[in-house]
Amino acid sequence: MAIKNLKVKFDGMSPLLQNNAQTVDIFNKYSKLKKPLTSKRSKTDEDVLELRNIEVESKVYFDEEIGIYVPQKWLSASLAKNSWAVIKVKKDHVRAGIFIIEDKTKLHFDGDNKVKTIKDIAKNEKFVTTLILPQGQVRLAKSFPIFHKWSFSFSIDYDDSIFNFSELKQLLEYCGKYNGFGDFRPTYGRALCEVTEDE
Repeated sequence: MAIKNLKVKFDGMSPLLQNNAQTVDIFNKYSKLKKPLTSKRSKTDEDVLELRNIEVESKVYFDEEIGIYVPQKWLSASLAKNSWAVIKVKKDHVRAGIFIIEDKTKLHFDGDNKVKTIKDIAKNEKFVTTLILPQGQVRLAKSFPIFHKWSFSFSIDYDDSIFNFSELKQLLEYCGKYNGFGDFRPTYGRALCEVTEDE
């Protein structure tokens, strides 16, 4: 048994939607910003626009040092979900034999030079899309941060007694092309994959 390393880069084939679920925490700063607006019985157009901007900002994965990022859990969850179907390796073996080095990694995307703070996302229509989604018996307009021509990379350590390089490469390629990343995948968030082995 030996621990080996590879590098993987995903290049988007379709736009990527982010949907950080942080507002499930009622003490989250965005939850607190939304509360006085959502509690209004009669909302002005300005209120609705402000709610949309808060909603979009809250869904972005943002780090003050990295900027817009992709969380490691996107890739680890996809590997565990698809491993048996693709290479006949059980989920618990994936969790025991694959170690993604970075907890979060920078997302590169078209226009990323225009984004200095998280507020630059909601203010720019290039980075916002609105979908009409069913909710119970009604349909609601929901806005999401969207990124085009995107890419991200991770470093991975793996146990070569569980996987060989070609198997892991096959699994990573499948995760990118058929599972995708982010919200409403695989309609959004599909990617081609480049895998290189660290000699």
